[in-house]
Amino acid sequence: MRCRLAVALALVVAIPLVAQNGATRLPGRVPPAALPAIDSMIATAVAESLPTEPLVQKALEGSAKSVPADRLVTAVRRSLQQLRQARIIVARALAAGGQVNQPLPEGHVAAVGAALARGLPGSIVQKLLGMAPNEPPGPALHAAADMVAHHFDPDSATDLLVEAHQKGLRGVRLLDVAVAADHELQRRGGRTPAEALAHVRAMLPNVPAAESAVTRRGTIGS
Repeated sequence: MRCRLAVALALVVAIPLVAQNGATRLPGRVPPAALPAIDSMIATAVAESLPTEPLVQKALEGSAKSVPADRLVTAVRRSLQQLRQARIIVARALAAGGQVNQPLPEGHVAAVGAALARGLPGSIVQKLLGMAPNEPPGPALHAAADMVAHHFDPDSATDLLVEAHQKGLRGVRLLDVAVAADHELQRRGGRTPAEALAHVRAMLPNVPAAESAVTRRGTIGS
């Protein structure tokens, strides 16, 4: 699970990139029928000051899975819409933190877009951003999305991450919280999600670091 989270976060690290660089990576790697529409969406993202790398990655991933051109275009368009929603959420969070009329960090927008794509509710994203608006949000968002995917209650999982943050856990250490919760859920005896979260909460801040072959990066996600 930790490896999958690290891979997801790695996609966020690559931002910002020049849109033209992304577009030049697509010819020959995506269906020709989809290329004009995707290029147009990348240009739109540039015009709207949105990160383009998530769109490029969505196109490349879909093409690698042999997704038909029409469905590929739809998927990239959905990613563009999620980035627009992400920008609104990030702007609100920064404004609530007293940061108004300032450029929105592309990494924040990309990380929120990735979390929305994983199905994390906007209200949860907003709460996690408000937890530390000046810190890279990727680890917290991916930790929450992973716990929700494992059927933890979204609000309860978020409360645990907020408490972990308040007790000094930052960045990839929040991923350790998600891994610990999953481990507790899988223990023999059939713990409920609520019981698993309670056990992890009792560990704070001494949640064990999850074993992983993935090297921790100095800057994961923004």
